[in-house]
Amino acid sequence: MTKNIWMFRPWLSARTVCFVLGLLLCLAGPATSASAVDLTFEQALKGMLTDNEAVQAARAETEQRQYEAKAAWGLHLPKASISGRATMIDDSIYLDLDPIREVMLALHPAVPGALVPSFKQEVQGNTFWKAQFNVVWPLFTGGRITAANEAAAAGTREAEAKMRRTTENLTADLVRAYFAVRLADQVVGVRSEVKDALDQHLFQARRLQEEGFIARTELLHAHVAQAQADRELKGSRRDLDLARTALANVLASEEPVTPTTQLFMLSNIEPLDGFVQQARTTHPALDQLEAVKDKAHEKLRSERAAFAPEVYLFGMRELHEDDLTALEPRWAVGVGVNFTLFEGLARPNRVRAAMKMEEQAGLMKRKLARDLETLVNSKYQELMKAREQFDALQTSLDLSGENLRARRRAFEEGLATSLDVVDAQLSLSAAKVERLRAAYNFDVALAELLEASGRGSEFPRYLEHAEMEVEQ
Repeated sequence: MTKNIWMFRPWLSARTVCFVLGLLLCLAGPATSASAVDLTFEQALKGMLTDNEAVQAARAETEQRQYEAKAAWGLHLPKASISGRATMIDDSIYLDLDPIREVMLALHPAVPGALVPSFKQEVQGNTFWKAQFNVVWPLFTGGRITAANEAAAAGTREAEAKMRRTTENLTADLVRAYFAVRLADQVVGVRSEVKDALDQHLFQARRLQEEGFIARTELLHAHVAQAQADRELKGSRRDLDLARTALANVLASEEPVTPTTQLFMLSNIEPLDGFVQQARTTHPALDQLEAVKDKAHEKLRSERAAFAPEVYLFGMRELHEDDLTALEPRWAVGVGVNFTLFEGLARPNRVRAAMKMEEQAGLMKRKLARDLETLVNSKYQELMKAREQFDALQTSLDLSGENLRARRRAFEEGLATSLDVVDAQLSLSAAKVERLRAAYNFDVALAELLEASGRGSEFPRYLEHAEMEVEQ
């Protein structure tokens, strides 16, 4: 009996384990994993311009300035208002003419005093309230209303230029982040190829060492190279994760994004003078400063207009007539003038301050124009440098590939060392990575050049005319 029980326990244990595992799998359900969204650069750019908070803030500021311009235009129109107040005074107000009554009675003694009414009349009770409808329409303000409207229009242009500048800056940021993911992904591919190749080399070295064809030091060198390749592969994967995080931040995306547009190269680039000229005429930063200068000019006009009188029409209609006195009208219209004679020297100092503000804006614009010309020149040289490096690395890549094939064949025949093969493999991978980085530098430099010349929004057009897609 005991023997049968011990024979049965293994079967019971296995059955129990299978049942528990099956139950756990059923409860767990199908495994799910977050899948990355594939986006072309154009799709990513469209999403960024829709979802990025900086773009939304710039758009909101533009709309704010537009509403302010509409509010400034309303200064041309009359201002209508209703006012009301309830008042209590210490005593009622009377018009007392009883002394005249007494004189009249004295002159006519035959007239009984009871027949002559009292000459004391209440003009205003001690409690009363009033309600009025008032209209004021400015006729002449010395140009202050016109200056306010022009300043508001300049503020709208400033916000629009700022939005353009924000959009172009973010487009360059997107190029850096988007193609950084492509670069990191391609580098991972290169590192993975190197790791696989050195795994195979280590396997061959182990077999040759076991057969006595190479020394143990050769095998150890293959081990070291394989371990280093493994570390570099893991590091490049970390870099890819960081690049994905940066791209998601630029796109304001909560889910991972996989770029599908490849790194690219162009050979036909316009001359430098064209980019410089564009920067001088269309850069949004210059337009922004020009709008600031116009605002300062209108501020100056407004302050100078403070020396002129204000002429206006006004009208009033009493809405509650019951508490009106005999001296108060039911309605009134007229023309008014307001002229400030002395304001403690505030007006001339405000004029001088506005003049300095306009001067400052003009100086800043001239300085920015020179800085932009230098920046465009610098970015153009970086673009040309990246293209030249890419062309040179293409030749190095071909030579490195041929060298690796020759070293591998020589190692298999015992005519080369493991160090020769590893050096050739690393030289090839370095050429591939540098070539990818040159393409990335070219794409980023192109975006920064277009941004510096005020043409950042044209990057998709250059992308459409790409002559070469760069892969590892």
